[in-house]
Amino acid sequence: MAGPSGGLGRMSPARFDLRPLSGGAWEASSTGPSVFAKAVGPTVLRWTPDRAKLRGLAEIRTLRIELGLTALDGLPPDIFVEADWGGGYGAESRARLKRGDGGLFAVLPARGRRLHGVRLLLVTQEARRLAMDHFSVTGAGKLDPDPRGRLGPVLESLKGTLGPLRAPMMDVWRLARRARFRGGALRGGQDRWRASYNRALDIARNPKGPHFAAPIVEPLRLAPDAPKIVAFYLPQFHPIPENDAWWGKGFTDWSNVAKAQPQFVGHDQPRLPADLGYYDLRVPTVMAEQIALAKTAGVAAFCFHYYWFAGKRLLEAPIEAYLADPSLDLPFALCWANENWTRRWEGDESQVLIAQDHSPEDDKAVFRDLARYLADPRYLRIGGRPVLVVYRPELLPDPKATTDRWRALSLELGLGELVLYATTAFGFSDYAACGFDGIVDFPPHGIDVAEITREIELLNPSFEGQVYDYARVADAKLNALTTADPGLVPGVMPSWDNQARKSGAGKVFHGADPATYQRWLSGALDHAARTRPQGEALVFVNAWNEWAEGAYLEPDRRFGHAYLHATRAAMAPYVPRVTDHHPLPATAATRFQRRSGVAILLHLYYPELTPWFAQRLAPLADRADVILTLPESWTEAELAAARAAFPEALILITPNQGRDIGPFIRALKAAGEHGYALFCKLHTKRSPHRSDGDAWRETLVGDLVGETALEHALHAFEQDPRLGLLAGAASRMALGEPGVMTNNTVHVQRLAQLMALTFNDDTPFAAGSMFWGRTEAFAPLAQLSDDELAFGPELGRVDGTTAHAIERLTAAIVQRAGYRASFQL
Repeated sequence: MAGPSGGLGRMSPARFDLRPLSGGAWEASSTGPSVFAKAVGPTVLRWTPDRAKLRGLAEIRTLRIELGLTALDGLPPDIFVEADWGGGYGAESRARLKRGDGGLFAVLPARGRRLHGVRLLLVTQEARRLAMDHFSVTGAGKLDPDPRGRLGPVLESLKGTLGPLRAPMMDVWRLARRARFRGGALRGGQDRWRASYNRALDIARNPKGPHFAAPIVEPLRLAPDAPKIVAFYLPQFHPIPENDAWWGKGFTDWSNVAKAQPQFVGHDQPRLPADLGYYDLRVPTVMAEQIALAKTAGVAAFCFHYYWFAGKRLLEAPIEAYLADPSLDLPFALCWANENWTRRWEGDESQVLIAQDHSPEDDKAVFRDLARYLADPRYLRIGGRPVLVVYRPELLPDPKATTDRWRALSLELGLGELVLYATTAFGFSDYAACGFDGIVDFPPHGIDVAEITREIELLNPSFEGQVYDYARVADAKLNALTTADPGLVPGVMPSWDNQARKSGAGKVFHGADPATYQRWLSGALDHAARTRPQGEALVFVNAWNEWAEGAYLEPDRRFGHAYLHATRAAMAPYVPRVTDHHPLPATAATRFQRRSGVAILLHLYYPELTPWFAQRLAPLADRADVILTLPESWTEAELAAARAAFPEALILITPNQGRDIGPFIRALKAAGEHGYALFCKLHTKRSPHRSDGDAWRETLVGDLVGETALEHALHAFEQDPRLGLLAGAASRMALGEPGVMTNNTVHVQRLAQLMALTFNDDTPFAAGSMFWGRTEAFAPLAQLSDDELAFGPELGRVDGTTAHAIERLTAAIVQRAGYRASFQL
């Protein structure tokens, strides 16, 4: 096991006589050597490490307790182990002992940075005589650096020394915190409340803020050996009788999502679904829509959470429907969520709603049920082997025996070899010893860095949750990949906030946004691609649709489709690409000759619109040349179709940066180099976030190149040598109109300073960025470097990017060059 370790070796046999005392306490008297304290309450044995052992067990990630324990009159059915991490013993650090090859054992995730002690508890009403022949405590893994710095261990050690003063001191701290909260409200806090309310109101009204993204229209074509993104999928969004009984009639996770409230200033709650709405997975079309979204984003497979309780299935209907419908053609895998269902959401893990009953017989029964799915041709395979994930292997009595049984059964049933993955949930790490091929990182489990709970400004003074800085967490996870276990399968979360399930006590990763998620996902994909054989690299995303935990890729009312765009952007390096060196554009460049003084600068992004534009530009063939900019992701067939449609055109392979604006700037420079005085800027505009996107393109293009438009444009430029931009009246807007500058002020001001532009509320621009122009008039724009343009990741945003700022500054640009803009075409 990696990381620091420490513990007790094998000890001499010791005997303990346990007798019940008054008040429900127990007394343990030893007849042999012992390092254990006298038992109190249900405690049988307590072990406290000496200083050397304590140092050895500092900064560990998981704790393993092993012991050999027998009794003349039989062991009680329930024996638990608890650890004290500085805050005392409690149910949050408790596990039931399981039987292994060497006796009893339990694995606990670290709840602090320093172990203070371990105790055993027996659930029994009778006196017992116990014998112990060995006992050991070992640690595995190493925690990330303490975000509190050197004071961290000191603060933690104080918890254990406060004793009976700890509770009243915590009460004092809470009162001080509430007083600070109330004081803030009196000193302008109400303004911050109002700002938080207005932010939530804007999202509810859906004004399409600066991060809101349009749907993805074009398919994503990946190389065959590209790494695969697998998104965990919650099949919970439909009512079942059990949830009706446990949580109320008609309950689904939407019941939690809808009632969530913000706990602090800037807290993004409630989460409101967009395109798919509050869906019900009993409706067949829902999964078809989800698959369509996943494919455009580059998600390779869903990994359904699978719920089996000793022969009883729950939430199985969506997975069964998926299996029965071959038209649902996205690959899928299963993750057995092999833990009890409890009232954890209400803070009570002791009340079991439905329990597991792990046994050798259950191992065989569950795998025979799983085999129906693993045999499906759509099932996710790596190297031809089906992938199966187990959420919490440590809950199995003997995980290695379970995986051995499954591998033998898989061969017996004709499924072949398996790829078995565990997850890092609840601090599990010992995957190899348990017979697993690897371990899937499952954030936010195991994350204990970048907590900012004390830095936030509360709206709810009774908030008892934790808040973390998402961006710093992403950095920490990426750094951890540099020293990751070779068997680690990277995992990424787009966000996390389970306030909906744990009201006033959730764990929030604040500041999550699509761009940071893309950076994290890109790093995880790069790591997987570099460390795994070609075609076998996987990255798991938690999750596709965990709405009550704030972890989802599906569209919402704040970001729209931005997380899907971010997922697609992270997969962009694995898309086959062409360049200007490709034979087709290279040949076009060699043969190109200027035949006119006018150039049509056409950015063809959507290949299906090539014939549409070819038809509309055909009447201009003798009057204007064509400079085509085409994206790098086009196929050979699409390139050939564009060349056939525009046989005399100059073809430039250009990254789709700044949407059509980046390609326009490159084409503009090419037009200047070839001596074109005038140009017409066009592009395959679709505006998928608008219901009239195609109609708007028809109008804009018709105004510029329809019938007599070319003659009118050329005449206008000939009559007025100072005319720099000419567009149709339907495209004219002004910077002072409502919403025009709401999301664009920062980029507009930055670019205006770079180009020495002046503007005011009356400054016009051509909405849709299609217009006629004089090449010299756009010199201020053509002279900007790529660094100055700073397009950055756009992620499908419908407003607020550098491209939108340049669109709004077109008239100001030509005015800066000494020309004017007209909207009278």
